[in-house]
Amino acid sequence: MNTKEIIISTSLSKKEIEEKLNSVTITDFEQLHASPNAAYYGKISEDIFTIKNVKYSPMSPIPDIQGKITESNKGTEIAVKMDIHSNYTFSKRMYLTTLLPIGLIILLLSYLVLGGTQYQTQGFIFSGVFIFCAIAVVMLTKFSLLSMKKRELTNFAHRVEGKIKEGSEIKLSVLFLHPLIPLSKM
Repeated sequence: MNTKEIIISTSLSKKEIEEKLNSVTITDFEQLHASPNAAYYGKISEDIFTIKNVKYSPMSPIPDIQGKITESNKGTEIAVKMDIHSNYTFSKRMYLTTLLPIGLIILLLSYLVLGGTQYQTQGFIFSGVFIFCAIAVVMLTKFSLLSMKKRELTNFAHRVEGKIKEGSEIKLSVLFLHPLIPLSKM
């Protein structure tokens, strides 16, 4: 799912789409104050583009929307993708390698130091909270990245007066929110 292309079909011609994108895209984030109607910033060259929503700064880890415009006899198709895999992998690694070991250390210390005392249960609960938080934060990160991707690509489709083709939708399924199932399996 992370790099799967989403196909957007529109009745506009290739030239009309390029004009529409050029009218709402600036080439540099610094031009934002001079162009209040800008929705994206990035590069558009003939039938290929790499843009990002202006609500995200250039230093934001949010990935670009990359696309290719192709004209067909029924209109125009835009193949877009937004790679959220690296963001998810970084977040997963960061949270699981910090919060899980802390939880396990507290669990071990609770057993060794507080074992047999009345405070052992509180130590186990405290360590369980760290472990739960690690898994919950990874799940929430995955869900927020997937929903951001869906929202951005849906808004892009609306902006070019197109519809996301059947079968290439972005699905937000609770089954796939498990933190250990990689995004590529989706």
